[in-house]
Amino acid sequence: MNSIKLAVIGSCVSRDAFNSNFIKNYKDYYQCVFTQNHMSMISLMSDSIPFQPYKVLKGDINDFNKKILITELLKSPWNAMHISQPDFLILDFYPDVYFGVRKIGTSYITNKTWLFKKTPFYSTLELGETYKPEKDFDQYFLIWKDAIDKFMEKMKLEFPNTKIILNKIEFTDDYIETESNKIKTISKTGKYREIDVEQINAMLCKFYKYVEANYSYVETISYDKKYTSIDNHFWEVFYVHYTQDFYEDFTHKLLTIILRNLYEYKKNHLNSNDKVKPNIKLLKNGDFSQGKLYWSYWQDSFDILPPEEDRPDLNILSAKMSGLEKDMNAQIWSHPIEIDTKGSYTFKLSFEMKINNIVEIDSNKLIFSLRTFNTVDTYLQKDCDWYKNIKVDQLELKNNTWSKIELNITPETGKYIKLGPYLMRNGNVSWRNIQFEKNGNQD
Repeated sequence: MNSIKLAVIGSCVSRDAFNSNFIKNYKDYYQCVFTQNHMSMISLMSDSIPFQPYKVLKGDINDFNKKILITELLKSPWNAMHISQPDFLILDFYPDVYFGVRKIGTSYITNKTWLFKKTPFYSTLELGETYKPEKDFDQYFLIWKDAIDKFMEKMKLEFPNTKIILNKIEFTDDYIETESNKIKTISKTGKYREIDVEQINAMLCKFYKYVEANYSYVETISYDKKYTSIDNHFWEVFYVHYTQDFYEDFTHKLLTIILRNLYEYKKNHLNSNDKVKPNIKLLKNGDFSQGKLYWSYWQDSFDILPPEEDRPDLNILSAKMSGLEKDMNAQIWSHPIEIDTKGSYTFKLSFEMKINNIVEIDSNKLIFSLRTFNTVDTYLQKDCDWYKNIKVDQLELKNNTWSKIELNITPETGKYIKLGPYLMRNGNVSWRNIQFEKNGNQD
């Protein structure tokens, strides 16, 4: 059973059962291949929001929250799902009822304004109205229903063999003070914003009823008792940080669902290998049609040029340096692409390139680089976990002629990968149509 792959979109209330601090032997049963933290359904199902990564990552915001902001903008859970291809996807609606959403132009992000405004980039967005379920539930519910309908349709089309499991949790306002063994009130501690737990749970109940009424194929995990929080919880006391019995009950119920679906899972898993699936494109703006958006660390050596006659649909990225006697390491870097790999996935890198005069490329002849990292805001080779440098003398090229380059890339380690067109010293190099893909049939 430990070959079964699970993913989570929701919060720690669903993720913590895949943490050995709560369930020590969970890896004996399954792999947790992907988790998305605190993104509302409304944000997940809205359009990505263009940005330049280096602007986003400035400010008083830690690595974990940088990742959250980046994923909110990119809507990258879908890429992660395509890469990992989970057999079961667990959902909870904690982010939908606790945070609400903020409109950004024609899109949305989860309403964590108190956090995101710590980066100056946030104020440059086209900030619109905030929608909070506790303020106007009927309006919020309409937006949420549209999002959940789109979510289910996308899952049906793109992940037909992934079983969806809804974790029907409830908030608690009670916690156990272990020293006195007394029940106390979370909302009165002053640690968190005070909420109406009964109202929150009533809203959750409406969400659950909508899913169950409209999507009967969704499995549910329900609970027949109330859980409290506790002051010595691993993540500290909170409205959805429960006593240990919750995580054990969740695990037993989850295993029951998996066992019940095991035959169907095996059949679908085998049959899915026979179906041809499209490659999944993971890089945004690889054709530079959106200018510099999604790329960062721009240097003066790089320009975006208009298309040439042979490909009128493709802008051209160009770098030109001459007369240099030492390396300048001209480079730009893509947005971070979450791959979370340990050598288990192979990707296809492709681009077209043209060099005016190949012999002008000097130093160590580097023209493209890939680097993996465990954080989203680094790009230097000295900080990376794995890298691959592509050099002119490794390729078959002709002067002043567009050549199509295709390479299979298997990063050995790293949570995020970045792509970098590169020119170390002298030369005149052009790139266009940069793509980074995962084979749709690759498990």
